[in-house]
Order: sequence, then structure tokens, then C-alpha cells
Amino acid sequence: MAIGSTRGKRRLGRHIRPILDRSGLKVDEVVKQSRVSRPTITRMLSGEALARWPALSMVLDVIGATPEEKTRALQLWEVADVDPSVIEHARDLPANYKRLRMDELEAVRERTLDSALIPGLLQTAGYAEAVARATHRQIIGDSWDSQAAAERSDRQGALTRENPIEYHALIDEAALHRSVGGAEVMREQLGHLVAMAGRPNVTIQVLPYSVGAYGAQAGAVFLLDFAESDEPRAAYVEALTGMVPVEDEEAEVLSAVWDDAAHLALTEEDSVSLIRAVRDALGD
Repeated sequence: MAIGSTRGKRRLGRHIRPILDRSGLKVDEVVKQSRVSRPTITRMLSGEALARWPALSMVLDVIGATPEEKTRALQLWEVADVDPSVIEHARDLPANYKRLRMDELEAVRERTLDSALIPGLLQTAGYAEAVARATHRQIIGDSWDSQAAAERSDRQGALTRENPIEYHALIDEAALHRSVGGAEVMREQLGHLVAMAGRPNVTIQVLPYSVGAYGAQAGAVFLLDFAESDEPRAAYVEALTGMVPVEDEEAEVLSAVWDDAAHLALTEEDSVSLIRAVRDALGD
């Protein structure tokens, strides 16, 4: 099996399923005629795994895919066959965090809500290293604190690439005041937030203390949308044990929770003013 993008594999499976249904063949009949194993075919149809192209091509021939359908399948296969090694330090990343990173490579919009820390897409190197030192037990591999800054920098390429991701971050005011890495690190971090807020594809809003309780205070929320109209939203929540994917109706609930919080947050202008004030209070 080839390693590939989770969402890309699902798109390919959705493309193949109606061709199989149209053929009238059962999976076992396809297995017999194509000599491709049953687990390979069923996992490919469900989007759980990606067959190598020769095997997929044989299956498409057996189920009677048209030349156009086969060309489209190849296009989808090439998108799905994204090697996670394009993600820096992929070997050291937990599986579900790696899945989030793969989704970010394909997403056109991301919304986050962070109640405790500055979101990863907006972290400076010093801040990322300090967070990594505090969370080292949750990361695979040694010396993660020395690699975290490079991983964050690699991830943040989504904000500056050609056709950058549209990013909207909601940040609890508590994250602005929490001294991660000390005063010098926080001054740099808060200044970076102000600078990033000036980018046309980045929106930053702060949830001030004055709003009191709101619906997402148990951990960070990540919502990603994709260009394809039939591609479901990707959603994740961050728990103590790591990133947790959320699907279907629960993903839509998280989206509604994010929307409710956005209505409570300060405007972009007032958020930047508050960030500047907190930074200036730290002194030179």
C-alpha cells in the first residue's frame, strides 16, 4: 500500500464506488478477475488505504471504467499519493497530528479556537520551543524541543505559499497573558501576532475575559474546509493525549461552537489593540 493523504484517499474511493456499482460485480468477483486482494479493494473503496497504481488500474479495467473515468482516477490517485515526508520531522509526529498537517496541505480555509496557547500556525520559534519543552511527554522521539521550531516554520508555509490558506484564529485573552518562555519570548510572540494580523489571508480575534464562559474552553478546535463542494469539513480537537479527529454531525457542532465564539470575540481592530497593549506592558 502507498502512503497518502486521508482526504485524497476518500475522494478516490468516492470516485470508484459508483463505477463498481454500475458494473454489477461483487467485490469477490473483482478480486477473482483482477487478482488484487480483497482487503486492498475494500480499504481503497472506504478511503482507508491507497493501492498502488498498477493494482488500481487493474481494478478499474475489471469494473469497466471509461477512459475518462480512468484518467480522473489517476488524477485523484496522484493527489492522494502525497508522501508525508514533505512534512518536516514527519517521523516524530503523532499520527493524528500528522493527519492534520496533511489536511492543511489541501485545505483552502482553516478556523481555530485556542483557549490556552497561541495557535501553532502563529507561533514564533521561541514560543514553539517553550511549548515543546512543556509537552515533551506527548511527542514521539527525542529532543523534540529543538525540532519544534523547524516543524512549526514548515507548517506555517500554508500561510505564505502561493494560494495561501485563509486562516481565522480565535484566541482567548488568557493565552496573551500566559508567560510561555518568559517575557522576551512573549514580546516577540505578541509582536508576531500583530504583524500576522496585517496579512490579507489572516484574521485574528481575541476572546476577552469580559465574555465569561463560552462553548469551547476544554481544548483547541481546528476546522478545515476544502475546495471541492462534496468534500466534508475536517475537524479536530486537541486533548491531553493528542489530536482527536471529529467527523460528521460532531464536526458541524464544532463549527457552530466556533461561530458562537466568533460572535463574542473582539473585532479585528480591537483585538490587535489589545495584543499591542499586553505586549507593551511587558516593557522593553
